[in-house]
This record gives sequence, structure tokens and C-alpha cells, in this order.
Amino acid sequence: MKNHLGWIMPLAGIAAVWHFGPLVLNAVAVSSLGVIPKGLLVLVLFAGCIFLGIYLLIKVISNWYRTFRAHRRSGGHLNKAERAQADLQRTHEDAWSAARALTAGLRRGQSPPAQEVWGVVPEPGESVHLFINADYARFYGLNGTYVHTSGFFWGRPSFVLAGAGLTALANRSRRRAAQAASLQQWREKQRTQMFLTNRKIIAQVNGQWLSFPYSQISACYPEPENCSLVLEFYSCEPLLIGGPEAPLAVAYLVWALYGEHGLAAHPALQSLRS
Repeated sequence: MKNHLGWIMPLAGIAAVWHFGPLVLNAVAVSSLGVIPKGLLVLVLFAGCIFLGIYLLIKVISNWYRTFRAHRRSGGHLNKAERAQADLQRTHEDAWSAARALTAGLRRGQSPPAQEVWGVVPEPGESVHLFINADYARFYGLNGTYVHTSGFFWGRPSFVLAGAGLTALANRSRRRAAQAASLQQWREKQRTQMFLTNRKIIAQVNGQWLSFPYSQISACYPEPENCSLVLEFYSCEPLLIGGPEAPLAVAYLVWALYGEHGLAAHPALQSLRS
């Protein structure tokens, strides 16, 4: 019953307005007030009753629908957005459990088995150990140059001033766009497929496969609780690996870069060890 109070109380309010509103209006109508004050008061009270009734009706509908959806969810009936959120949560929970199991296995010296893949061609002696779907991004700025235009305008002074003003506005807009583009930020954001081998990361980006050798990694910043891993390189832009399956990449790459000691001692992996 408590779950239904959200729409029952506004419904009771509508009933009260419906019952007492006419009584109040009738009492004002038969009062001894002057004609003009009485008319204004009746108008204000009538409008107030209308607006209050509409407000309470909206509350009844919205709260009833919220209660109805909660009842449907409790019975396992989810809408499209709720199913997508539930699937995402389930994927995260499964990946987190798999990442903890992977961490424990690697700490015991159990290397993950090699996977057979087609399409991607490993190097001689290279083994593919993990396949994940991940969020991909790179951190860099663009060239901040822009084309400055100028024009020659002939004719009436008003025409010349208008043309010069429009040209100046266009140059200013292009300059601001170039300045914004030159700022360093995460770019190329996309969902991608990634293979983690014993030598490198292979990611499909914009329709082509890119390789990120472990030997070129200069820094590693794992955040498994935030489902993210940032890698810096000696000769290219930083790489972000994110998404529900990112903890798997965290466990494997910390092991690939630091060995079993990294899995046992890296402070960022405490949640995967516990």
C-alpha cells in the first residue's frame, strides 16, 4: 500500500478540490463583498482550482506510471532502456568476475590459453590470449591553423562596412574553431574489438587493425574500478581502454608489463586481488 501513496494522495487532493471548490466559490458569491472584489476573488479562486486540479492530475499520472513500472520490473518485465542497462550491468559483473579469476590464475603462474583467431595474423611465435570489446580513445590535439580570408568591397559605404564585418566574423569563427581543435583531449572515441597477445594490443579502429607493442609502452595507469586503463607510449599518443570488459585488459596488461609481482603489489589492483 505504501508504494501506491504517491498517486493515491494526489487523487484524494483532486477529490477534495472537486468537492470543496464549489462550496468555497458559492460562499464567496453570497458574501457581502462588493461586486468587483467579489468577481475578482471568484475568478482567482476558480483559476486556482483549475491549476491545482491539473497539477494534481499530472502527479497522479506520473506517480502511478512510476509505481506501475516498478511493479513490472519486479516481475522481470523491462522496457528497452531498462533491458539495455540490465545487460550492461550483467556484462560488467561477468567481466569483473572473469578479471578477478584471471588475476588469481596469473598470480599462480597459470598463463591464459592461446586462442585461435582468424582475420588477424599473429607474428611467428605470437599467441592471442584475450579478446574483448572495449571503448577506444586517443589523447592529442590537432593543428590549430586556419585560413584567414579578406575581401575587397566596392560600392556604397553601408555595403562596404557590412561586407567587412561579415568577413571579420567569419575569420573570428574559424580562429575560435582552430583554437578549440588545437586543445589536447580524448579523440577518436569509439567501440572497438581488441585482441591482447603476448606481445601487443591489436585494435580495430576506423576499419583497420592497429598494433600497440608492449615494448613501446612507457607508462601504465590502470583503474579497474572505473573500468579504464590509460597507456602512454614512447612514439605515439596515449591510448584509453574502457568499458565493462576493461578490467580483463587491466589484469592481463599489468601481468604482461610487470609480471606476477605487479599483480601482487600494484596498488590499483587491490580490488581485483580481494
